[in-house]
Amino acid sequence: MSVISLSGLWNAAITSAKPRKGEISDSRRDIPAKLGLVAFCIVVYTLAYLFDSQHQAIRMMWNSPIMRPFMIFGASYAGFSLIWSVWRFVLAVKYRTVPTVADSRLPKITVVVPAFNEGALVGDTIRHLAKANYPNDRYEIIVCDDGSTDDTWQHIQKASSEVSSFVKILPLHFDENRGKRWVLWEGFRRASGDVFITVDSDSLIEADALKAVVSPMVEDDMVGGVAGNVRVLNKFDGIIPRMLSVRYVMTFDYKRAAQSMMGGGTVLCCAGALAAYRKKAVMPILDQWLHQTYLGGHARAGEDHAMTNFIIKQGFKVKFQRSAKVFTKSPTTYLGLCKMFLRWGRSNVRESVHTGSYIFSRFRPGLQLGVRYNYFNSAIGLFLPYIFLGFGLVMSFLYPTIFGLKMLAACVTGGLFSTLFFAVREKSTECIFGIVYSYYVTLFVSWVWPYALMTSHKSVWMTRVASKPVPAQPSIALLGTPAAAAPRATPSLAHQAVAVAS
Repeated sequence: MSVISLSGLWNAAITSAKPRKGEISDSRRDIPAKLGLVAFCIVVYTLAYLFDSQHQAIRMMWNSPIMRPFMIFGASYAGFSLIWSVWRFVLAVKYRTVPTVADSRLPKITVVVPAFNEGALVGDTIRHLAKANYPNDRYEIIVCDDGSTDDTWQHIQKASSEVSSFVKILPLHFDENRGKRWVLWEGFRRASGDVFITVDSDSLIEADALKAVVSPMVEDDMVGGVAGNVRVLNKFDGIIPRMLSVRYVMTFDYKRAAQSMMGGGTVLCCAGALAAYRKKAVMPILDQWLHQTYLGGHARAGEDHAMTNFIIKQGFKVKFQRSAKVFTKSPTTYLGLCKMFLRWGRSNVRESVHTGSYIFSRFRPGLQLGVRYNYFNSAIGLFLPYIFLGFGLVMSFLYPTIFGLKMLAACVTGGLFSTLFFAVREKSTECIFGIVYSYYVTLFVSWVWPYALMTSHKSVWMTRVASKPVPAQPSIALLGTPAAAAPRATPSLAHQAVAVAS
């Protein structure tokens, strides 16, 4: 049975009841299916024990001159990873959100929204931003249409007209698609705020999110970047968004919260769905960030991870702000999920190399032992776990009743921490999707990260159409300005555009 048909089967069993308006989001009608998953996990554990009650797997590996060293090394790495996980868990528990500061202390901000073929959702993004609880005299929005081929620009025009009477907004339309990094660069150049905030065009912020995300910068001048708290917008659109809703809680409330406690604040990636950057931390490295290269090619995807890295490298702290919530659209198909993970994986490889170039130097005052320990574990995690996983899958195929059942049981164990963490944090039966995610990723998606490692030199979005050749002077249409009369880019702007697109 294909992965796609498996996804369809899960969708029918688990997501038959999407919550409607006015209905509780944690649907009670799928409780039987969730209880069935719990029963399945119990059966897997029971069978794994019964079919190997004499510990044949351990004896088989221990008695093999080839597998014994592999077994010892694997057990050592598992123990090392357990220590790392417990340490991060302790830090995540100790993490505290920075209280939102008074309005009188809020800085002037510029929110930059890059958009490409987003359709109607970008209009909702703009309207949510316009309704944000932030002083209008210290708030502006720049929305950039990156050469969309659908009706995105029309939705930007309509929403901008609706909100322009009570918030300052500058919509920009570029004739050619040049990529998210270039569009953000253009937005940052035009921004007048002391803090730049990025919000993806498929993301909706909570009313107080902008206040919350800038508060750590107000309280500490050395905070150069702040990561918002990302949640899944289309949670009930299928099995994949429901799994990702658990994954996102683990990524932000566990990993980002722990990183925020390391070395005064060393969050390694401020996700583009909601991220804040101090202007004085961005401008000195803006062109360097735009022209970043890796293995001889221009780095395009992973612009949020790269910007965070450049800011940390200057000695600034980067914090996570749990109260700054944003809801972003997630993939709903297997292919979409693999593309997203592949893009993230390649970015992680590239930025791990980037981080390694300075992390063991005195890049920031104070003891950075925890930051380096976390980096080392993250770096070896790019490849080492997949060696053991490959070995486990081969042994499962050769000895299904001994190793195969143990692999299934290991998936339950691997997802158990996510399940319990989510249950405590969110108080929701959706926690069971932590185990579903463990199975899904192990059996169907685990190939993505080794492939990302081997193809890390490829830096493309994969969700965009192929970029057309950039004209010598690309036109930029402003809202209400006919394309023929649109202002032309300066020579330096044209030079930058050609450099990125080459």
